[in-house]
Amino acid sequence: MKIHVADIARTFGRQTRAYAEYRIFSSLARFSGVVRKAAVSLTPADEGHTVVCSVVVGFETGMPVRVTARGRHAYDAINRVAHRLGPALRRHTRVALPS
Repeated sequence: MKIHVADIARTFGRQTRAYAEYRIFSSLARFSGVVRKAAVSLTPADEGHTVVCSVVVGFETGMPVRVTARGRHAYDAINRVAHRLGPALRRHTRVALPS
């Protein structure tokens, strides 16, 4: 499984980039048998002081899945999208929850 974190370090710093890689990888680990790649982007939103984190997950077979979340700051947006990844991917795969 490959995780590409697009230009996060340039805008938000290397620590934020590393955190995004870690959180997204952790959320996708149980799906490693079916996930081929993931692309993560983090952008400041136009309205207010929010940040948008978006993850596009590519599977071995099938259409890609996009999960997006908005947060008060970069880490909040990353945490929210990481939390949403599991349920979104379960709807598109047959990977069961751990017991």
